[in-house]
Amino acid sequence: MSKPPAQPGKRESLRGQAYEALKKRILSCDLKPGEAVTVAALAQDMGLGRTPVIQAVDRLMLDGLVEVMPRKGVVVSPVSLEVLIEIIEVRLLNECRAARWASQRITDKQVKALRNNVKAMQKAAAAREVEQLISLDSAFHKLISEAAGNDILAELLENLHDRSLRFWTLSLQVPEHNDRVVDQHSKIVEALANRDADASEEAVREHIAAFQSNIVDRVMRR
Repeated sequence: MSKPPAQPGKRESLRGQAYEALKKRILSCDLKPGEAVTVAALAQDMGLGRTPVIQAVDRLMLDGLVEVMPRKGVVVSPVSLEVLIEIIEVRLLNECRAARWASQRITDKQVKALRNNVKAMQKAAAAREVEQLISLDSAFHKLISEAAGNDILAELLENLHDRSLRFWTLSLQVPEHNDRVVDQHSKIVEALANRDADASEEAVREHIAAFQSNIVDRVMRR
C-alpha cells in the first residue's frame, strides 16, 4: 500500500510555528544573547519534531538572530555596541527613506491605524505592559513600512526592527523610556498625517537616535 501524499500546508505550518515561537523567545530575551541550546531541547520544549525546528533555525540564521556552532549547537547571536551601531546606521538610511515615501503615499485609513496604535501604546506604557508594548511597537513600524509602498524595503526594515527589539527589550524596565517612545511615535504620526516629508524624516531620525542613546546609556554601559 502506498504512503499517503505529503501535506505541504501542514509542514509549512509546523515550520512557521517553530520559527515564530523561537523568534519570539529570542526577541523577548527569554533565550538570552549568547545562550546555547540544542535542536533536540528546542523540539522537546515546543512539542515538535526536529525537522521543523531545524528549518526554523536555518531561517533565523538568515535573520542574523542565531548561529550554529560546532559542539555548542544553536547559539543565540550576542548583542554588542558594535552590532547596535551597525543596525542604527542601516536603519537611518532606510527607515528615513521609508518615512519620506510614506508621507507621500499614506492613506487616511493608515493614518487612523497609526493613531489607534499610539493610543494603545499610551495605555500599555501606563500599565507597564512590556510584552504589549513590544507587540504594538512592531505593528507601528510595520504600518509605516506598508504606507511607504515598497515590499522589498518593508521586508528589510522588518528584519532590522526585529534585531533592534532585543536591545529595547533589555532596556524596557526604564518607565520613562517607554513614555518617550510613545511621544516620539505620536510626533511621527502627526508629521505623516500632514504629508510633510521633511518633518516625517526628521521625526523618525530623532526616534532612532533616541533609541540608540537610551541603549548606550542604560544597557551597554552598565
